[in-house]
Formats: sequence, C-alpha cells, structure tokens
Amino acid sequence: MVEKKLGYNIRVKAEKVNNEVFKEYMEIAKRADSAGIYYLAIPEFFARVDPKRLHSVPYMAAIATETEHVRFGPDVMEVPLLHPIHVADITASLDIMSNGRFTLGVGLGFWPSEYDNFQLPWKERGKRLDEALDIMKKLWTEPAIYDYRGKFFTLKNVCSPPCIQKPHPPIWVGGGSDAAIRRTAQYGNEWAPTWWMPGLLEEKTGKPFTWEKSLEKLREYCKKYKRELVLGRAPKGPKEVGYNQRINVNINPDREKAIEEARHFWVDVRAGRTQGAGSFEMKMKQAAIGNAEDVIEKLEEIYKTGAYCVTLYPMSTDSKTQWDMIEKEVLPSL
Repeated sequence: MVEKKLGYNIRVKAEKVNNEVFKEYMEIAKRADSAGIYYLAIPEFFARVDPKRLHSVPYMAAIATETEHVRFGPDVMEVPLLHPIHVADITASLDIMSNGRFTLGVGLGFWPSEYDNFQLPWKERGKRLDEALDIMKKLWTEPAIYDYRGKFFTLKNVCSPPCIQKPHPPIWVGGGSDAAIRRTAQYGNEWAPTWWMPGLLEEKTGKPFTWEKSLEKLREYCKKYKRELVLGRAPKGPKEVGYNQRINVNINPDREKAIEEARHFWVDVRAGRTQGAGSFEMKMKQAAIGNAEDVIEKLEEIYKTGAYCVTLYPMSTDSKTQWDMIEKEVLPSL
C-alpha cells in the first residue's frame, strides 16, 4: 500500500517577527502534531537580504519540546557554511531533546552572497558538504574521531553526543543536480527535492527535467553504493533510500483570490528571493493553488511519482488561515 503523508512548513521568516508571531507558529506546530502531520519543515537562511527570520536551531528546540509525535528538521540546513562538528552536535542534541524525531535536511543554498559573507568559496560548496557528511556520520557511529585529515577539515580527539535514532537521524538531501542525486545515494536516507524544480531549472537553463529520469538516475547511483531505492513509502533501514517532495500551496474556495494572494506573497513580499528565485508564472505551473479539491488533485499527482510524503509550503502571509484550510479540507482526504 502506498503511504500518503503530509508535511507542513512552519516558517522562521515573517513580515513581522516578535514573540506573538513565535507563539502563533508554536500553536500551529502543536495543532499539526495533534492532527497527525508527519513532518514540520523549518527553513534555514544565512546572511540574506530578506524578510526577518528566527534562527532555525532554537526554533527547532522549541518544537522538540512543544510537540510529541511529529518529525521535524531544517529544510534545508546549508551545511557547507558551518563546521561539521557544530552540525553533528546540533543534530544529536535535537534528536535527544525530541526523543528521536529529528530529521537532518542538508543542502547547498543558492545565493553566492551567503558564501561571500562567510568568506567561503562558492565553487567548493559541494565538496565541503560531502566531506562534512562523511565526518558527521563517523561522529554519530563511532566512539570518537581520533585523527581525520580531509581537504577542508583536520580533526583530532573529537566526539558527538549519541543519537537516539540508529545509526543516526535520517539525512534528507535537497537539490536536483546530478551531484545532489549522487550525494543522496552515497550519504543520505532520502532525496528531498521540490516540485517547482523542473520549472526552475528549465527557466534557468532551458534544458528539460523529468522526475522519471531523475529517479532512474537515483536508482543507478543506489546500485553503485549497494543500496536500494524504495518508492511509495519511507525507507526502513540504512540500505534503503527514499524520496519525498515539497510544493507551494494556497487554498481558497475562490481560486482567483488564491492566485491573487499567492502572487502578492511571491512578487511583493518575497520579491522572488527565496526557493532559488524564478518567475511567478513558473511557480504557478508547479504549485497547488485553488480550492481544496484542486490541491488534493495535485497531491495525488505527486504521490504517483513515488513520493510518500509531500510538504506544503503556504504561499501566503497568513500561515494560520492556510493551516486551518489544510487541517479541515485536505487532511481528511488522505
């Protein structure tokens, strides 16, 4: 039987950031937990000219202590900007605090200016991530690293707290490049791309992109690393690799109002500065915008590709109302 799970984006960014907004987000997180949402996505951002944001790590710590069942994690953490010891300790700590509900989403980001501000070379980001993942997996599965000499990091006599989940919390790898797909098979537990990726890549490169070809590429890489790609369900062990998705959404009984609100959110509020940028027209083609039936139909389309979990990113400044609609109109259909 094909699994059909939902995730939801609990924003760290808002048009206004204060304690009241934080409490509103925590209330949505607790309601999502009670409603049976599978996963809460917490975006991570560094050094961008964007709307204000809360830092993801203390925010996730609050979610760990305020919820009981839902999984959560950064969607995604730009690991090349950080030291792997730092990320390993954050991961293990949040896994312990949540009693084994943490998922580590990793990626590269898409703004060179972030790397400039951290005084790190943009062109080395992929290799830095690979080495960081190698180090973190050693820190989680071995008593200590007594001597590690890589291209970017040299470590001696270092350890990390023991994770609840064994051998370590799931690693979800974002991105749609060949390197990201290979990285998933080599180091990750699930490939976690975005439904707007085909439009984004085609808009930027002019080259066609299909999920079928990308999943076949992932299957071939899995064979290379002696692992197995599983579709339609979550992977059950370190030898299996899964696949999940995320999609932009705006639910309104009046489809024109849904489009208008989504356009305001993307063009006026976000100014196309997140999610790898891209035009609103492209976003519309790759989003679930309209009434509940429209959204459910789009979800079914995504599940048919083999994704067992779809995370909804509201294209709205009113995340609470969007959550109300999802809870009342979408969840009962799954």
